[in-house]
Amino acid sequence: MQFDSNVAIFDTVDLSIEHPFSPEGSLFTYYPSASPKMFHYHNFLELGYCESGTGVFNIDGRPVPFHGRCTSVIYDGQVHIAQSINSEGSLWHFLYIDLNCLFADCEFAGVDFLKRMKFNNWKNYEFPSILPEAEYPAFYALCRDILDECAAMRGNAIQTVQGLTYSLLKKHERLFAEMPAAVRQRGSVPSLVQELGPTLNYINKNYRENITIDDLVSVAKMSKSNLQRKMIACTGKAPVQYIRHLRLKYATALLLDDTKTVAEIAELVGYNLSSFNRQFLKEYGVTPTAWRKNGTI
Repeated sequence: MQFDSNVAIFDTVDLSIEHPFSPEGSLFTYYPSASPKMFHYHNFLELGYCESGTGVFNIDGRPVPFHGRCTSVIYDGQVHIAQSINSEGSLWHFLYIDLNCLFADCEFAGVDFLKRMKFNNWKNYEFPSILPEAEYPAFYALCRDILDECAAMRGNAIQTVQGLTYSLLKKHERLFAEMPAAVRQRGSVPSLVQELGPTLNYINKNYRENITIDDLVSVAKMSKSNLQRKMIACTGKAPVQYIRHLRLKYATALLLDDTKTVAEIAELVGYNLSSFNRQFLKEYGVTPTAWRKNGTI
């Protein structure tokens, strides 16, 4: 099912209690494009791990760079898109899990919280969706084990996946920070991003260019004040701020590729070198060169 806003719900599988995850018997391998088509969301949990490559996951309108081995945890209803940003591309493996189906016969402590993630309970929390292996090695190992069990389908596969998934998600729950009611701005993220779909897709594809607010108003087909209000509610930033933020997030990932100079990276994200250095310093408190020496996203 696809909406006019260029946001799609990806119901690519039919999950059940007998078949609570997909794929079964194979490992789903995916190479994110450098020019992804549209934001999308699922009505189930998506787990993934990256073997190699550099890029950006845009999740609920928030760009999250990735580089090398990392884990992704994308809950039901989180609007997202993955993009590779170097010439080699990136290599991912993904699995879809219906938590209600997987834990249908389980009554142990804490499982009800995981089942409620099906109903967008995550909207009340801040948490990392992309977890680098260097910082979160247990997540990477657990995710690989889960996908391996689903691909191999050895004896007691469902029970084994139950245990591994429970462990991974309970560890993830430790990283949740509840948002005060006064600052819960996400609202219905799918509907917000559905409205802003054409605008976000346009920015994602053209962020290197000199995008004006008039360009965005034309794409969004809404007033300047409406666009400003909805962008802030969805991404936490006004349109021009969001474009700058997106460019610099892409730059942080590109800086991990030591085959490119800082000047080349500046050009790739739509800046001249002096403007790039100035904006990067303002955003991150260090120069691109100093950031590159630190070597972390």
